[in-house]
Amino acid sequence: MKSRTGTFALVAALLVACAGPSGVDELKVSNVWARPTPAQSDVAAVYMSIVSPVADELVEVSTDRAESTSLHVTSGAKVDDGAGHENHGAAGTESTMEAVDLVLEPNSRVDLVPGGRHLMLEGLVEPLVEGDTFELILTFLEAGEVRLVVEVATNDPNG
Repeated sequence: MKSRTGTFALVAALLVACAGPSGVDELKVSNVWARPTPAQSDVAAVYMSIVSPVADELVEVSTDRAESTSLHVTSGAKVDDGAGHENHGAAGTESTMEAVDLVLEPNSRVDLVPGGRHLMLEGLVEPLVEGDTFELILTFLEAGEVRLVVEVATNDPNG
C-alpha cells in the first residue's frame, strides 16, 4: 500500500508541475535549435516554432550564454552562411536586419527560421558547439515564462 501512495503522490506532483499559467497552458514552443558558431563570432541565431491559442506577445528573452538578446528579421537576399549568424554585419551582403516585435494572434503559429525571423544572441559568452545544449527563457505577456532547452546542431535537428 505504501508504494501506491508514493506513486499517486508522484503523479499528482508531476501533473501540478506540468500545468501552465491559468488559461494559457496551451502555448507550445517546439523545434528549438541554434547552429554552432565560429570561435571568433560573438552572435548567434536561435530558431523555433511557437503556437498560441490566444493573443500573446513575447516581452523578454534571456539566457546565460549571451550578454543580450533581440528579435530580428532578415530581409533581402538570403545570406545564411550556415555558421549560425546569417552574416550579420558582414561586408558585401545584400540583406538587412530589422529589430521586430513578436506578437502572436490567437490560434497562430510563428516560425523563427534561418534567413527569416530569428532570435539573436549578442555578446556570446562562449562559442556554441555542435551537440551542446543551453537554456533559453522566453517571457510572454499572457503565458508567462517558458523555459526551453536549445540544441546546437549544424542543421535543423527536426527537419
